[in-house]
Order: sequence, then C-alpha cells, then structure tokens
Amino acid sequence: MGFLTRIRYMRYAKHYLIFALVTVLISLGSLVTLGLNRGIDFSGGLLLDIQFEKTVSTEQVRTVIMQATGIDAQIQQVEVRGAENPEATEFLVRTPELTDDQKDSLFKNLLHLGSYEVISEDAVSATVSSELTQKALLAIGIALVLQVIYISIRFQFRMGVTAVLALVHDVIITAGVLSLLQVEINSNFVAAALTVLGYSMNDTVVVMDRLRENLHNRQKGESFEEMATRSIQEVITRSIYTGVSVILMLVAMIVLGGSTILDFALTLLVGTLAGTYSSIVVAAALWYLWERNHDGRHPGPAKAKPAKA
Repeated sequence: MGFLTRIRYMRYAKHYLIFALVTVLISLGSLVTLGLNRGIDFSGGLLLDIQFEKTVSTEQVRTVIMQATGIDAQIQQVEVRGAENPEATEFLVRTPELTDDQKDSLFKNLLHLGSYEVISEDAVSATVSSELTQKALLAIGIALVLQVIYISIRFQFRMGVTAVLALVHDVIITAGVLSLLQVEINSNFVAAALTVLGYSMNDTVVVMDRLRENLHNRQKGESFEEMATRSIQEVITRSIYTGVSVILMLVAMIVLGGSTILDFALTLLVGTLAGTYSSIVVAAALWYLWERNHDGRHPGPAKAKPAKA
C-alpha cells in the first residue's frame, strides 16, 4: 500500500472529475432509459409469497395467474423456507392491485397446481406508494441539506458544497447501477441510501479535516497542489482499509445472507464503493480546483514562517 502515499493525486484532479462525470452520465442514462425496478412499496400493488408442496415451474404459476386475473404478473422463484417436503417450491408474485373477486379467482386457480400455502401477503395502494416515494426523496434531501450546513459551520462553505456534490454522485451512481441490474427498489433502499450517505460523509469529513489542517499549516516552500496531495496521502490508507473492511462484510452478506437481504446488501455495496472513491478524490478534487481558482490565493509556495526572537 506504500505506493498509494507516493501518488501526486491533485495533479490528476481534472481526470477524476471527468471520470466521475462520465459515470454519472451513464447512470443517468440508465435511469432515463431503463428506469428503476420499483417494488410495490413505490409502485403499489400486491406481493404474495406462495409455497407449493410439490415442484411447480415459474411458467405454470404465470399461466394460472394469467387465466385467473388476465394479468402478466412478475414471478420470482426464491429459496424454500421451512418446508418439510424436499420437492417444495416457493415463489414471490407481484401484481397490480387486485379486486376481491380477482384474488378469490387467483387463489382458487392456484389449487390446480397442488396444495399451497400463502406465506405472506403485502398490499400497498397507489396513494400510499406515492406518499412513500415523496417521503423517501424528502428524507434524502433533508439529509443532504443538513450535511451542507454542518460542513459549512465546521469547516467552510466550499467544503460543504463539494462534500454534498460527492454525496449526490454516490446516490446517482448507486441508483444507476441498480437500474442497470434491475434490482428491485423497495423501502429498504431508502435505509440503504441514508446509510451510504452517512458512511460517505464520515469518510469525506476525514479528508476535509486534513485539508483544513494542512491548509493552515503548509510546509515551507510547499505549493497549494502539494499541500492538497499531501493531505490525501495522509488519509488514503486509512480510508481504503475502512472501505475494504465494510466491503468484505457486505460481500459475505450477499453470498451467505440469502434473498431476503440481497437487495439491501447490494445497494450498500455499490454505495460504499462509490462513497469510498468519491470521498478520497471527487470531493477533494472539486474543493481543490474551486479553492485554487476562486481568487488565486493559494497557487504559490508557502512562505517560510518568521523566526521567533
């Protein structure tokens, strides 16, 4: 890891930002063209967890639902939980809101595939899903505004703005990757997104704090670029060690945690990767270029401090 402390990071500040801009544009393109795979929490509808005693195929379930309701439901075969029969199969079925008659017809027709048990049934109306979407966006927006206020008070306004732009980058990249993979977005996504914001901000604060300290304690003959680079060099090992520790834990959750927490763990993994990258270079690079070009106060080497009498 020693080579990480010898890289002239701020020499490539514009390259980091160009790379970040490209990834953000790709993510936005995916969000516009593919959209998010919204679960019933955000789209409304009915989610059924159905377990059959014998082996049943996804197509058989789809055909029965189509005959009963006329709806092409989303069906996902999942890991069987708690069944005594080794031939048991289990499915998650998502449909739009159904009338009582449609539900009765659906449950009757499913008996044609054999005995089954409804493990769980969740219904969310379109009104509730709309309110949930608005509150989710409001929660993320409030979190970002509070971050700007905190960083502006604790450090300086430009650091607050650049830190929040890095957080926006993290959210867009995370949403874009989930859009590309068509991972279902449910209420857990909001919790995961806010967790990512907290983790990324914590990492960014460490970087900004070191920049602030070194800005007021520049070494003799040290240029502004060298000071900013030295700041990154002093914290990058700590940031990467922390990020790798979190990522290893999330990979274990994805591999061993099963389908129940897969979406949540995957959202955290993508967000942590984006947050670790943006904390180290995107936020610092934005602040460096903005500060350097603001009024030209820092481009030259620092003067030697006067000797004490």
